[in-house]
Amino acid sequence: MNFHFKLFRNSILIALLFILYGCHLFQSTDVSKKEINASSSWSEKDQVPTFDICEGLEGDEHQSCFESMISNSITNYLDQYNIESNTNFEEEILMIIKIDKEGFFALENLEASKKIKDAMPDLENSLIDAINQLPQANPAIKTNVGSYVATSFKLPLKISAQQDY
Repeated sequence: MNFHFKLFRNSILIALLFILYGCHLFQSTDVSKKEINASSSWSEKDQVPTFDICEGLEGDEHQSCFESMISNSITNYLDQYNIESNTNFEEEILMIIKIDKEGFFALENLEASKKIKDAMPDLENSLIDAINQLPQANPAIKTNVGSYVATSFKLPLKISAQQDY
Protein backbone atom coordinates (compact mmCIF):
# COMPACT_ATOMS: atom_id res chain seq x y z
CA MET A 1 0.00 0.00 0.00
CA ASN A 2 2.81 2.35 0.79
CA PHE A 3 4.27 1.99 -2.68
CA HIS A 4 0.95 2.91 -4.36
CA PHE A 5 0.46 5.88 -2.09
CA LYS A 6 3.96 7.26 -2.89
CA LEU A 7 3.39 6.71 -6.60
CA PHE A 8 0.01 8.44 -6.39
CA ARG A 9 1.49 11.35 -4.36
CA ASN A 10 4.40 11.73 -6.81
CA SER A 11 2.01 11.68 -9.77
CA ILE A 12 -0.07 14.43 -8.17
CA LEU A 13 3.05 16.50 -7.47
CA ILE A 14 4.25 16.13 -11.08
CA ALA A 15 0.82 17.04 -12.42
CA LEU A 16 0.64 20.06 -10.10
CA LEU A 17 4.11 21.24 -11.14
CA PHE A 18 3.19 20.81 -14.81
CA ILE A 19 0.05 22.85 -14.31
CA LEU A 20 1.83 25.62 -12.40
CA TYR A 21 4.80 25.91 -14.72
CA GLY A 22 2.95 25.11 -17.93
CA CYS A 23 0.14 27.64 -17.57
CA HIS A 24 1.82 30.04 -19.99
CA LEU A 25 1.43 27.39 -22.71
CA PHE A 26 -2.33 27.67 -22.46
CA GLN A 27 -2.61 31.45 -22.37
CA SER A 28 -3.92 33.18 -25.45
CA THR A 29 -2.05 36.12 -26.83
CA ASP A 30 -3.90 39.26 -27.68
CA VAL A 31 -3.08 40.89 -30.99
CA SER A 32 -4.26 44.44 -31.37
CA LYS A 33 -6.55 45.43 -34.18
CA LYS A 34 -3.86 47.84 -35.35
CA GLU A 35 -1.36 44.97 -35.71
CA ILE A 36 -3.90 42.86 -37.60
CA ASN A 37 -4.70 45.72 -39.96
CA ALA A 38 -1.01 46.43 -40.54
CA SER A 39 -0.35 42.78 -41.41
CA SER A 40 -3.46 42.55 -43.56
CA SER A 41 -3.01 45.72 -45.57
CA TRP A 42 -1.61 45.43 -49.07
CA SER A 43 2.11 45.94 -49.46
CA GLU A 44 4.43 46.22 -52.45
CA LYS A 45 5.77 42.74 -51.70
CA ASP A 46 2.35 41.15 -52.17
CA GLN A 47 1.55 39.68 -55.57
CA VAL A 48 -1.38 41.09 -57.51
CA PRO A 49 -3.61 38.79 -59.54
CA THR A 50 -2.31 38.02 -63.01
CA PHE A 51 -2.84 36.02 -66.15
CA ASP A 52 -0.20 33.60 -67.37
CA ILE A 53 0.37 35.79 -70.43
CA CYS A 54 1.31 38.74 -68.18
CA GLU A 55 3.80 36.76 -66.06
CA GLY A 56 7.30 38.21 -66.12
CA LEU A 57 6.15 41.76 -66.80
CA GLU A 58 6.86 44.33 -64.09
CA GLY A 59 5.04 47.36 -62.69
CA ASP A 60 3.02 49.38 -65.17
CA GLU A 61 3.54 46.86 -67.99
CA HIS A 62 2.07 44.09 -65.84
CA GLN A 63 -0.86 46.27 -64.78
CA SER A 64 -1.51 47.33 -68.37
CA CYS A 65 -1.41 43.71 -69.60
CA PHE A 66 -3.83 42.57 -66.89
CA GLU A 67 -6.26 45.45 -67.43
CA SER A 68 -6.21 45.20 -71.23
CA MET A 69 -6.89 41.44 -71.07
CA ILE A 70 -9.96 42.14 -68.96
CA SER A 71 -11.26 45.18 -70.84
CA ASN A 72 -10.66 43.58 -74.27
CA SER A 73 -12.43 40.41 -73.20
CA ILE A 74 -15.43 42.34 -71.86
CA THR A 75 -15.57 44.60 -74.92
CA ASN A 76 -15.35 41.63 -77.31
CA TYR A 77 -18.12 39.86 -75.41
CA LEU A 78 -20.41 42.90 -75.48
CA ASP A 79 -19.68 43.50 -79.20
CA GLN A 80 -21.09 40.05 -79.98
CA TYR A 81 -24.49 41.07 -78.67
CA ASN A 82 -26.58 43.90 -79.90
CA ILE A 83 -27.42 45.66 -76.66
CA GLU A 84 -30.00 48.25 -77.50
CA SER A 85 -30.65 51.64 -76.02
CA ASN A 86 -33.76 53.75 -76.24
CA THR A 87 -31.79 57.02 -76.12
CA ASN A 88 -28.50 58.55 -77.26
CA PHE A 89 -25.76 59.08 -74.71
CA GLU A 90 -22.07 58.76 -73.99
CA GLU A 91 -21.20 58.14 -70.37
CA GLU A 92 -18.78 56.26 -68.19
CA ILE A 93 -19.75 53.50 -65.81
CA LEU A 94 -17.60 52.05 -63.06
CA MET A 95 -17.47 48.34 -62.44
CA ILE A 96 -16.08 46.95 -59.21
CA ILE A 97 -14.81 43.51 -60.04
CA LYS A 98 -13.84 40.89 -57.48
CA ILE A 99 -11.29 38.14 -58.03
CA ASP A 100 -11.74 35.37 -55.48
CA LYS A 101 -9.08 33.15 -53.89
CA GLU A 102 -9.34 30.72 -56.81
CA GLY A 103 -8.94 33.42 -59.48
CA PHE A 104 -12.56 33.60 -60.64
CA PHE A 105 -14.10 36.97 -61.49
CA ALA A 106 -17.46 38.41 -60.39
CA LEU A 107 -19.16 41.78 -60.70
CA GLU A 108 -19.25 43.11 -57.15
CA ASN A 109 -20.90 46.43 -57.93
CA LEU A 110 -21.90 48.57 -60.88
CA GLU A 111 -21.94 52.34 -60.62
CA ALA A 112 -24.00 53.73 -63.48
CA SER A 113 -26.28 56.70 -63.84
CA LYS A 114 -30.02 56.28 -63.80
CA LYS A 115 -30.00 57.46 -67.42
CA ILE A 116 -27.87 54.48 -68.49
CA LYS A 117 -29.82 52.01 -66.38
CA ASP A 118 -33.11 53.25 -67.84
CA ALA A 119 -31.80 53.36 -71.42
CA MET A 120 -30.12 49.93 -71.24
CA PRO A 121 -31.97 47.78 -68.72
CA ASP A 122 -30.07 44.63 -69.82
CA LEU A 123 -26.63 46.20 -69.42
CA GLU A 124 -25.91 44.89 -65.92
CA ASN A 125 -26.85 41.31 -66.81
CA SER A 126 -24.73 41.53 -69.96
CA LEU A 127 -21.77 42.77 -67.92
CA ILE A 128 -22.23 39.95 -65.40
CA ASP A 129 -22.20 37.45 -68.28
CA ALA A 130 -19.12 39.11 -69.82
CA ILE A 131 -17.22 39.03 -66.52
CA ASN A 132 -18.21 35.41 -65.92
CA GLN A 133 -16.63 34.59 -69.30
CA LEU A 134 -13.22 35.94 -68.27
CA PRO A 135 -10.49 33.31 -68.09
CA GLN A 136 -9.45 32.20 -64.63
CA ALA A 137 -6.61 34.32 -63.28
CA ASN A 138 -3.80 33.49 -60.92
CA PRO A 139 -5.18 34.97 -57.67
CA ALA A 140 -3.46 37.58 -55.53
CA ILE A 141 -1.03 36.32 -52.91
CA LYS A 142 -0.53 37.88 -49.49
CA THR A 143 3.17 37.12 -49.22
CA ASN A 144 3.60 37.63 -45.48
CA VAL A 145 1.29 34.68 -44.86
CA GLY A 146 1.79 32.89 -48.17
CA SER A 147 -1.87 32.45 -48.98
CA TYR A 148 -4.21 33.37 -51.80
CA VAL A 149 -6.54 36.28 -51.09
CA ALA A 150 -9.57 37.80 -52.76
CA THR A 151 -9.12 41.25 -54.25
CA SER A 152 -11.31 43.86 -55.88
CA PHE A 153 -10.52 46.55 -58.40
CA LYS A 154 -12.35 49.30 -60.24
CA LEU A 155 -12.67 49.26 -64.00
CA PRO A 156 -14.16 52.27 -65.78
CA LEU A 157 -15.99 51.60 -69.04
CA LYS A 158 -17.18 54.21 -71.52
CA ILE A 159 -20.64 53.43 -72.93
CA SER A 160 -21.86 55.09 -76.12
CA ALA A 161 -25.30 54.57 -77.56
CA GLN A 162 -26.88 55.92 -80.69
CA GLN A 163 -30.34 55.28 -81.91
CA ASP A 164 -30.74 53.91 -85.41
CA TYR A 165 -33.13 56.02 -87.43
